[in-house]
Amino acid sequence: MPPTIDPRVRRTVRGAAPIVGVVVAIVAAVSLLGSCSGERASLGSLPPKLPPSTTTSAVVVSTTAAPQPVDLKLGPEDLLGWIATPNGDPQVFTEPKAGATPIQVGAKTDAGAPTTFAIIGDASADANLEVPGWYQVALRDRPNGSTGWVPKDSVEVTKTPFRIFVDLKGRTLRVEKDGTGVFTTTIAIGTEENPTPVNGTYVTELIQNTEPEGAYGPYAFGLAMHSDTLSEFGGGDGQVGIHGTNRPDLIGQAVSHGCVRLSNDDIQELVDLQLPLGVPVFITA
Repeated sequence: MPPTIDPRVRRTVRGAAPIVGVVVAIVAAVSLLGSCSGERASLGSLPPKLPPSTTTSAVVVSTTAAPQPVDLKLGPEDLLGWIATPNGDPQVFTEPKAGATPIQVGAKTDAGAPTTFAIIGDASADANLEVPGWYQVALRDRPNGSTGWVPKDSVEVTKTPFRIFVDLKGRTLRVEKDGTGVFTTTIAIGTEENPTPVNGTYVTELIQNTEPEGAYGPYAFGLAMHSDTLSEFGGGDGQVGIHGTNRPDLIGQAVSHGCVRLSNDDIQELVDLQLPLGVPVFITA
C-alpha cells in the first residue's frame, strides 16, 4: 500500500503565513517519521511566520515555470480514484514512449509528503490502457490540469472509494464513498478578484498545524492546483488548499485568495475520514 498522509503521526514541516486563501510554502525542517507498508505518514507545520495583520505581495501568474504537458479539464469521468505512487524517484514524461522528454518531479512535495499521482482513466488489472505499459497522470504543478505519463512498472497502484466535490456556486463541499455521500458542509471560497480555480485535481498532502487556532485551523489539505490570478502569495507559489479557519463567521462567503475554508470542526471531520493522498477533488463553478 503506498504511503499517504495520516493525522495520527506528527512530523515537522514548513510553516504557513496566516493570510488565509492560498497554502503557502515557508520551508522549515522536514522529517518523515513513519511510512512503513500499511502505515501512513503525516505532516505537522511549524507556527505561522507572520502575524495575521501582515500583508504580503501578490504577483500576477506567470506561465514561464509551467510544465510542458497538455492542459486539460479533468472531470469525474477522468479521475476515478486510481492512485499511482512511485516505487522510487518519480519517472514522468511528456509522452508515453521511449526517449520522451522527462518532467522533473521530486520524490516529495514541497511540504515533505511522498509524491503521488492521480491516474487518468481506468487502471484496473483488466483495463485496456490507452497506451499499453503507461499511465497518464495528473500533475501537481502549473498549469492546472497538466498531465504527464509514467511507466506502469515505475509505480504502485491503489484505488480509493472516496471522491471530493466542491460546488462553488452552492458553497458546499461533499465527500462521496463509492458514490454515496458521507459528508457535506458549507464552505468559504475565493473572491471575485482571486477566485477558487475550477478543475479536477487531487490531494497532495495534509499539513497538521502546530497552532490549530491560527488562520489555517488545525489542518490544511494541499491540492495539485494553483491560483489562476496569483503566482506568489505569503512566500509560496499560489498553491490552493482546503483548510480550517479562525474566522468561522465568514463560512459561506467569497472571502479567500482561492482556498476552500471549512470550520475547524468540519476540517477535523474531513481528516477523520482518513482520505489518502491522491484522492480526487472536483471543483465546479
